Amino acid sequence: MFFKVPEQSKAQVGTSQALRHLMVFQLKLTADALRDLILSPVSLVVFVLDVIRKPSLEDSLYLRLMLLGRRSDRVINLFDEHRDAGHFTVDEAVEELERVVRSAKDSPAAAKPSAPTDE
Repeated sequence: MFFKVPEQSKAQVGTSQALRHLMVFQLKLTADALRDLILSPVSLVVFVLDVIRKPSLEDSLYLRLMLLGRRSDRVINLFDEHRDAGHFTVDEAVEELERVVRSAKDSPAAAKPSAPTDE
């Protein structure tokens, strides 16, 4: 789940690994909170529009918003329930960012240039 450790292992959780998980969780909590902050007033508006329009279920703005909320829930993947489910998640974005940073750090171009000498 959160830590890739065999079931029979007695491995300890390292500080750096735990800190990484904490930071990713905080990022996900922030994304979830922002999503909720945006969806709350939007849901009121689309509900009122649906009451006025009286659309079919297929055309309901409110139901479309609920579907958008479900998709965003899978993307945020707050409690790691949707990992490896075949769609993009925040976890994958963080892992990709880590790969890019690691490869940039390990590449020869990332080496600091030497200071110019006075001649």
